[in-house]
This record gives sequence, structure tokens and C-alpha cells, in this order.
Amino acid sequence: GVICNASLWSLNNLIQNIAARNILYGGKDTKLEKKAMQTWTFVGAGERSIIKNQRVLTNAENQSFLGKCELSEQTGSFLHLHVALDAKNLNLKDLHAHYTVMDRGISNNEETGDGPCGELNMIAVSNPCAIDGTLAPDGFIVMHAYGAGNECYDLWEGLDRNSKEYKDLKEKRAEVLWRAIESVVPDAKNRCLASLIGSPLTHERFLRRPRGTYGAATEDYLKDGRTPLNNFVLCGDGIFPGIGIPAVALSGASAANAMISPFEQWLCLDDLKSGKIID
Repeated sequence: GVICNASLWSLNNLIQNIAARNILYGGKDTKLEKKAMQTWTFVGAGERSIIKNQRVLTNAENQSFLGKCELSEQTGSFLHLHVALDAKNLNLKDLHAHYTVMDRGISNNEETGDGPCGELNMIAVSNPCAIDGTLAPDGFIVMHAYGAGNECYDLWEGLDRNSKEYKDLKEKRAEVLWRAIESVVPDAKNRCLASLIGSPLTHERFLRRPRGTYGAATEDYLKDGRTPLNNFVLCGDGIFPGIGIPAVALSGASAANAMISPFEQWLCLDDLKSGKIID
């Protein structure tokens, strides 16, 4: 069998066998004219972005496995800030490993469409040195703040990554990430020895995800990795339980388990136990 860990939107280009494509398209190999939409879009004059209403698939699209994959909604993109800080006179024992910072609060604003999941409102801040102090030299820590799928790609599309416009935009958009870090370490900028800002274009380039998305939106996860093709199983961030390393690892394990019988799984576990790999 084959286990495929690829984004849902790339399956159409990966599968070249005509017979297989016909099966996955529900009997007819017809490329859809529509494209997957992303959660975030600009409104007004591009001053802010909001979450779109989810698209409702037609009956024909629902009957096509590849059609549903191609039209799966994409999450918004990401904005990242990585910093190295001087930890002199900082009480590291008071710092937690992870924080969630709501820049504008948790209230919904019906007039503007803002709320807990609004543009760059929910910011995650990681302090991995609280778990593993060897990640930075003695007397220093590293921190990472990011907007969790709530940055609009349209704002960045087409920009030259070497241009002043792009670099200025990174600094401007990262101000909210600095505020999140400063809510944990108030004088973080004074302590900062190095900082790196990652934009949606960075996300797109290094993770090879279209429009800097993180994966499929929750509503469009496939419930499992089964496909209309025998012995062709999917895993990854478009399959339940979804995005993130633990979730993707779980979908990969589920796909692997689907390839062998329960008895064969027991034999594999016995081999691991005899090799003292597991207890």
C-alpha cells in the first residue's frame, strides 16, 4: 500500500495514473475550475481582514473525492517572531513554557467582525527554555511568538522579499508579536540580542504551503485517511485530527495501522518489546 503525506490541494498534481484519477474524481477526470479559498480576506480598502463565510460545495463537488480535497478551505497564514534574550536578573523560574496572549481581548465586535479569532489578535508565545535549558547558553533564553493562522496572505502577495517595502512591512506587522513577548518579559527589546521575523512569504517558501497556509480549516478535515483507491491512504494536516505535529503524527500512525492486521500489529509490538525499544 501507499501512504501519502501531502497537502490536500497537491493530490491532483501528484496522481498521474488516469484510471486512479477517474476513481478519485468519482468516475470522471474533470479538473475543477474553482480554487481552494483561504479563511482570511480583505474588506473595505484593505485596512483589515476578516474570516470569510465557508463555501458550500455543490452535489457534484461532494461526489468527487479529489474535488473535496482541491476545494478544502485553507487556514490563514502565519507571522512569526523569534528572539534571543539576555536573561540577566530575570527570574526564569517564574516563566512558563507557553502563553496565549489576546492582544485586543476576547470580546466579539459585530460591527467590525473582530473577536477572539480576529486578525493577529490571538498570539502564541513559546518559551522552550523553561522545558530544556540547553536550547540557549547559560544566561540567555530564546522565545517565539506567532499569530496562529490569523494573518492575511493578500497583504504580502507579490512583494519582493529583498525590497524595503517588504522589510518595513515585516517590522510593522510584528509589533503585535513584540507586545505579546513584552507581556511576559516587559523589557524584552532592551534584552534582545537577535530577532528574526517570518512572514507569510517565509512560511510559504520554507514549508511549501500555498499562500502560507498551515493546513486545512477544521471544518474541511477529512474524517480519516481512506480514499476510493484500495491501499492508498492519506495522512497529514488535512486529515483528522488536523494541523500541528502531534495531530499529524497521529494521522500517520493511523494510516500505518490501517495497512496491517491487528495480529501483525501485535507482532510488531512484541518485536519492539524484545528489542527493549518499549517496555
